Amino acid sequence: MRTLLLGVILVGLTACTQSPQWTLFYYPDQAQVSEGALAPYIAGYYEKAEQCIAKGAGMVKLSQSGVGAYQCGYQCTDNGAGDVQCERFEQTTVL
Repeated sequence: MRTLLLGVILVGLTACTQSPQWTLFYYPDQAQVSEGALAPYIAGYYEKAEQCIAKGAGMVKLSQSGVGAYQCGYQCTDNGAGDVQCERFEQTTVL
């Protein structure tokens, strides 16, 4: 009985957990988004594009230099060799 109850609880917790759809790439003190290597610049994961964009804009505002760039990638995956691929980028912003 305990095993069944534990199984139901675990399944319930897993069913309620959503994986993040959006990945924030933040480039501190850069005037533009770098081409190529995305992996070292991952700054967070978000369910919605709006959350990702807002966080990127906030990070630029809070930076000491006031300069930064960010972009939000949709459905990004790591190929295991350090390369990150995204289906698309919602916004590239330079401030």
